[in-house]
Amino acid sequence: MPNQTGVNVVLMRAVRTALAAAALVAWSAQAQDPGAADSGQATTSQATKAQGQKDAAKSKAITNLQQVVVTGTHRAGLSPTESISPIDAFSGSQIANQPSADLTDALTNIVPSLTTQRFPIADGTSFVRPVSLRNLSPDQTLVLVDGVRFHRSALVNLQIDPLGTFNQGAQAVDFSVFPSNAIERVEVLRDGASVLYGSDAIAGVVNVILKKAPKGVTVSAELGKYGKDDGALRRYDADAGLPLGADGFVHVSAERETTDPTSRGVPQGGAAAVAAVVGANQVPYDGLGQRWGDPQTKTNKLFVNAGLPLAGDVQLYGYGNFMDKKVLSSFFYRSPVLPPQYGVAGRSTLVSYADGTLTPADAPQSLVDSIVAGGGNPANYLTANAASPSGWMLLNPIYTKFPGGYSPLFGADIADHQLVGGVRGGGQSNFQWDAHYRTGSNEVDYRLQGSINPSLGSLSPTSFHPGKLTQREQGAGADFVRSFDNSPLTLAFGAQWRQETYIIHQGDPGSTEVGPTASVFGVGSDAFQGFPTNAAGRFTQNSDSAYFDAETNLNDKWSGAAAVRYEHANGYGSKVVYKLSSRYAFTDTFALRGTYNTGFRTPTPGQANTLNITTTANAQGGLIPSGTYPVDNPVARALGSAPLQTETSKSLSVGAVWTPADNVTTSLDYYRIKIDNRIGLVSKTVTQATVDQLAAGGYPNAQLLLGSDASYFGNAFGSHVHGIDFVVDTLHQLGNGKLNIDFRYNRNTQDVVKVKPDTLNNDFVYDLEHQVPKSRSVLSFDYGLHRFDAIARINHYGGWSTTVGLFGSNNPPDDVDHYSGKTLLDLEARFKFNDTFSVAVGGNNVFNTHPGKEQNGTLQFLGVKYALTSPFGFNGAFWYARVTASF
Repeated sequence: MPNQTGVNVVLMRAVRTALAAAALVAWSAQAQDPGAADSGQATTSQATKAQGQKDAAKSKAITNLQQVVVTGTHRAGLSPTESISPIDAFSGSQIANQPSADLTDALTNIVPSLTTQRFPIADGTSFVRPVSLRNLSPDQTLVLVDGVRFHRSALVNLQIDPLGTFNQGAQAVDFSVFPSNAIERVEVLRDGASVLYGSDAIAGVVNVILKKAPKGVTVSAELGKYGKDDGALRRYDADAGLPLGADGFVHVSAERETTDPTSRGVPQGGAAAVAAVVGANQVPYDGLGQRWGDPQTKTNKLFVNAGLPLAGDVQLYGYGNFMDKKVLSSFFYRSPVLPPQYGVAGRSTLVSYADGTLTPADAPQSLVDSIVAGGGNPANYLTANAASPSGWMLLNPIYTKFPGGYSPLFGADIADHQLVGGVRGGGQSNFQWDAHYRTGSNEVDYRLQGSINPSLGSLSPTSFHPGKLTQREQGAGADFVRSFDNSPLTLAFGAQWRQETYIIHQGDPGSTEVGPTASVFGVGSDAFQGFPTNAAGRFTQNSDSAYFDAETNLNDKWSGAAAVRYEHANGYGSKVVYKLSSRYAFTDTFALRGTYNTGFRTPTPGQANTLNITTTANAQGGLIPSGTYPVDNPVARALGSAPLQTETSKSLSVGAVWTPADNVTTSLDYYRIKIDNRIGLVSKTVTQATVDQLAAGGYPNAQLLLGSDASYFGNAFGSHVHGIDFVVDTLHQLGNGKLNIDFRYNRNTQDVVKVKPDTLNNDFVYDLEHQVPKSRSVLSFDYGLHRFDAIARINHYGGWSTTVGLFGSNNPPDDVDHYSGKTLLDLEARFKFNDTFSVAVGGNNVFNTHPGKEQNGTLQFLGVKYALTSPFGFNGAFWYARVTASF
């Protein structure tokens, strides 16, 4: 909630950080002018000098300097320091010179305002990991590729707090689809940009710029593993530039990566008790019961980018990508049925006990009769017991297959592609134009192994295909930019059409079938129920938009911009948003800049129509069904759902840029974002009153929902986010080499406001405000000397706090766990033997730093060793070697 004291604390810390960096800035200003060299950020003077010193740059391999940015502006030739909006540019080498080829990890490792988390047992979130900018929803950040919108993932994140907080309910882009060797640079616009790009750009924009070189071939191989001798990585990639005609190009980038799973847990409490009886070799994962760690992955990626000049200054362009990714993760442990003297309660899918005992209850005669009447054999669904009046007891005969219990394996086959084609012209004139069309899709095809459909008894399969999710998008756009010979004015205007289609494919019969014992043991594939017939369907949404943008220099020191956009989305009405920006250069080295903009995000078809049933654990470690229902589903309506509305935002950014010397650039930006009608998952427990209401309306098997967790999407709350971004980038002559020192700091605070009654619980509100560290900094040293290059990167994460969410009392600050901040060190050294071959060795988190031990009792019982909500994971040190050949 808003707190003036909190604002003062942020400002005080910002001042302290600025003062602490002043010594670095002052020292840098006195350093020897390094001339032209590669660095992580551009300054105008460096860009100018670099043009005349290309040969010197070839002798090094440190980070390439990107002089001009194209995101967030229609004016040509602006550097990050000249831009009105705060923007960072990261070269392809900064992305590639890391052990992970996954842009999810590579980008969040160097951008302090970007966050991701790893939740090992979290359904689809285990392998499609969302990325958050400024602790806002991942789908409030727009992702572009060469300036064209990239489609979102088919996964709608449905995990319940604390197994997903900032990402809960989001349907965002899967960053892992981008191979690092296809990337020329990545631009991160840290400012709202809905007026320029449309829906989703509330927090900012990530623009992936692809390589366009018409020649050269690079191949590399990388091997690595964690210090615990697991999680082995094998990566092989190649990219090549080819000429297309006289002046065109085709650039092809391919990558193959496999990773083994990791395990950082301890034996689950129930599994330890079972292992003491039957032996650890009978219990999954050699007695652990379940695995807490990264999944197993196999990934193939391909990007092809092309451009072909035609007559005059007209050019055809386009790109295509494809990714095939197979992921296999784990689920919670299910206890077996043991004799009562051991005091172990079996999983409810296997047995129903008589009240107050660990003895299977007698099967009612009515159940036996219904099985027979349906043409079934009771022996397939129940276990014979001569002492029972019916001759049968409520013991699922399939229990004999799991003497040590079972822990289902959950995975997915993920396929992704996008095709973009366009034509542009006017590059040599004052009127540029661009028209393009795109089509893309993302599919998540689920797999479940080692589980059962308990209602089918001994006839149940143990492998399932619970269904598939597909996100399809297509769009077309036309953009025009007009500049003038005798005026600094730049005018831009354009229009776009976009269509999103969300498809839910029905699960296989075994994953959805309702057997005769469904009311006793449960229904559907255990752990992840298949998508039923009434969930399957195709849901489409269209939107149309147009914008106008004007940017100019008002005098030789003062520049400004204004833009407006109109967008209409089917089912959600129309929005008009605008942006005002200005920059004033007091001197050649110091300027102030600021923007004010309004923005929006339209609900996706996936959010409006998702129906999903899975399993979570309660405070006692027991497993309970959890369902997410469309807002117009009878269950959601019975719990109080309402039609979704568009999220809206207002953003203010004010900053300063100071370039005290040619080799030093600093910037400090303050931002404040207010968002209304934020979409979140509203979670409630189904009571008997709800069951009665559903039954009266004819809802099938309503009684099975009693006591389950039911969720639906709703416009439940608002957010006030404010903070600072501070950057110091310097370049120095050190001996005969060049040293780039880059420091980035983000301080971010979120206040949850306007929570609608009977929607979000107190734990979720607390976690959204506290679960992500409020501060993070990245300090990088990049040194190049002849054939040798080295990188040292220090990541510091501030402390964080979290409730236990669904495991707790919903009464923060009671049941709140606090974790201290941590500092991680990454190192890499590279040596170039000649113009062709080079080798690199390195380590991430070389001091094997882990987050604090997990403090929640339920998660401890479930086998979690380290803080599950850690912003940097819990796997520890990772070591790797990479060999590269360039031709």
